[in-house]
Amino acid sequence: MDAYEQIKNTLGPLRVLENEPLSKHTYFKIGGPARLFFEAKNVEDLKLAIATAFEQKVSYVVLGGGANVLVSDKGFDGLVIKNRAAEIKLVGVKGTIDKNGRGIKNALVWSASGTPMNQLARFTIDQGLEGLEFLLSVPGTVGGGIKINAHYEVEKGEFLGDRLVSAALFNPQDSEVRTVQKEYFEFSYDQSKIQQTGEIVLEAIFRLDTSKDPAGLWQRAMDNVKRRNEEQPIGVACSGCTFRNISREDAIRLATPNLTTSTGYIIEKLGLKGTTMGGAQISTHHANFILNTGDATAADVIKLIRIVKQKAKEVYDLDLKEEIFYVGNFD
Repeated sequence: MDAYEQIKNTLGPLRVLENEPLSKHTYFKIGGPARLFFEAKNVEDLKLAIATAFEQKVSYVVLGGGANVLVSDKGFDGLVIKNRAAEIKLVGVKGTIDKNGRGIKNALVWSASGTPMNQLARFTIDQGLEGLEFLLSVPGTVGGGIKINAHYEVEKGEFLGDRLVSAALFNPQDSEVRTVQKEYFEFSYDQSKIQQTGEIVLEAIFRLDTSKDPAGLWQRAMDNVKRRNEEQPIGVACSGCTFRNISREDAIRLATPNLTTSTGYIIEKLGLKGTTMGGAQISTHHANFILNTGDATAADVIKLIRIVKQKAKEVYDLDLKEEIFYVGNFD
């Protein structure tokens, strides 16, 4: 029995799909097939799938919501694990509650890693807890959000990692699960330590503050959604921002308006807004988004990325870094 058959037997032959089109599972709607595809419905599923792939020496990748991902046109020659382990609950409160039920200062919220960040935001707002309302309508899952230290407006300093208390990580090399504190992740803009270690987030605990204006939480969150919909393309397939913002040092060097660090501004100034390659297009609405206008391939997207990076280097001496992750063989 080869390694792929062993994976199917261990995870359940009826639960493992073969040659599943990954274009169905990413926001870009781009990508070839996965040799094997498995949906992890809970944390135990997730651990078993990762451990089995590692034991069988088969390449694997864990997909959350499929945002910030570009899958090769050739697909992925291994096991793709779709993380659908979604659950949220309150696990602790701090403060003295008076006879009217007031006095809670903050609360701990537990979430499984496959929980959509939008769902986590809605839960916390409904509980009158502030700190993660900026995640409303943000794509992706909690596990992926921790991996990239999800944020909305960098200038406001709203990062998912700032609210993290601890997380359970699975290390496939020894099948060990260990709980680490926030400091372990060494969070920075679009960065966390697990991007290098390969550890997988299973579950996480966040500390949130009790809002003095619970009704206002929804208003602030919806204001963010409205502004995001005005600033970013909607109703079209894309992965989110393609490039990370430039550094403040580069913004000062280039004397950008109000010292903006927006890479969208840089791409627009390069005259690349609306540039097309096959079915892919640099958005005419926000230049840091590459759109799939209907029949784009991963190769089309890669060509646009190379054009932007090359011109940014030539004109502004900028080394732009992608915000998206690559899945599969892009040789």
